[in-house]
Amino acid sequence: MRAHSTIPLQSFTVDVAFFSDDDPFATETYTVRATTWFTAQLQALELSVGSAYDNVRIPGLRRAATVRSA
Repeated sequence: MRAHSTIPLQSFTVDVAFFSDDDPFATETYTVRATTWFTAQLQALELSVGSAYDNVRIPGLRRAATVRSA
């Protein structure tokens, strides 16, 4: 029988910046619980798909995520 091992979740604050081509136009902040900063970035980017700023009418729409704190 193997011991059950769990990786503790940490709280991360992630800023997701929205760009039209190279011009930033909005930032949203997400607080997520994840095992690593990289996983936190991915979760925040997934959440940002539901943002009002994620709009197909915005030319050259792209996002960038930055972890501010752990």
